[in-house]
Amino acid sequence: MVMRGSVPYHKERSLKGSMRENGFRAVGGLAQRLASGLAKGRGASVARLRAEWSAIVGPDLARITRPEALTASRGTRSSKGGGKLLRLRVPGAAALEVQHMAGQVVERVNAYFGHKMIDDIRLVQGAISARAATPPRPAPDARRVAEMTERAASVKDPELRAALARLGARIGMGRRQAVLGVLAGAFAVREVRAQDLKLLEPLEGDHVLGKRDAPNTLIDYASFTCPFCAQFYIAVMPTLRKEWIDSGKLRLIHRHFPMDVVATRASQLAECAGPQKFFERVDLLFRSQVEWLTGSDPLAEMVKVLAKEGLTDDQAQACFANDKALDKVLADVQSGQTLGVRQTPTLFINDQNYLNPGGPEAIAAILRQVGR
Repeated sequence: MVMRGSVPYHKERSLKGSMRENGFRAVGGLAQRLASGLAKGRGASVARLRAEWSAIVGPDLARITRPEALTASRGTRSSKGGGKLLRLRVPGAAALEVQHMAGQVVERVNAYFGHKMIDDIRLVQGAISARAATPPRPAPDARRVAEMTERAASVKDPELRAALARLGARIGMGRRQAVLGVLAGAFAVREVRAQDLKLLEPLEGDHVLGKRDAPNTLIDYASFTCPFCAQFYIAVMPTLRKEWIDSGKLRLIHRHFPMDVVATRASQLAECAGPQKFFERVDLLFRSQVEWLTGSDPLAEMVKVLAKEGLTDDQAQACFANDKALDKVLADVQSGQTLGVRQTPTLFINDQNYLNPGGPEAIAAILRQVGR
């Protein structure tokens, strides 16, 4: 978890080049430009905060907080004079935890909007109302369910086998959207617009692991500060590589979708590794995530970790000032925004958005179902 002040201001300002203010500020500005119908005014801003809150602060914080209002204050922790306060509703049991994360909330809101929108937060205790339930989907007919149950009979896990049968039955009905429960979790298949399908093929500058002509494609939109993204690389990738990528059946494309300034810096450092060593550096960054992310200065700790493979401080500074590396990160964010990515990791498997399916068994089950 990245706390406010983890990247010292004087270090950020000393980096070579303007970098368009800084990496994630640029990403936030891009997100702002990509948003359609950008509203103006305090009320409209609060409405947008509510609508995009999960994308701004992440799903965990979004579950226990709700933006209520933007107000003026005579003084805040970051401003001796007046400043803007974001009032957040939070359940009493979570108030202390959220208060400790105030700096992170301020940083993410400002980065997302691409400008200094708020100076501080103020908590108001109260229950968070649950979101409206999704309307139930019509059930497929019994004959189709029985047919798909027979096809999924080879899957050992009973819950996964039943879920695959339901998925196959819905696909058989011609539905491109389905919900597949996998073990204790669930993931949604999100429809991709036809005009955006070209973004689901290897793009210029993409990093591809595996044979470029492999019949199946997995695109991973990831943030280096996301623990679930690290889990994917640590727990899922070894099996995926052994059974699918190395055998030539699957190509994996890694795309950057940083959720904060530290993740943006990590993405730049990965880009500066070059095509030959890109995935080695990505793997090292994810495997050492806890080590550098929990330090007092994550950016410095990150560079220290990469020094083990020969990265010097001067090379790191040059990478942060490298517009080409930042442009690639921004291009990935833009493609993700266009495809509807709102959280990390988000996996696209053969043109379908499966969000975060879970472990290697879940992904393998999907590939067996929709694989080519």
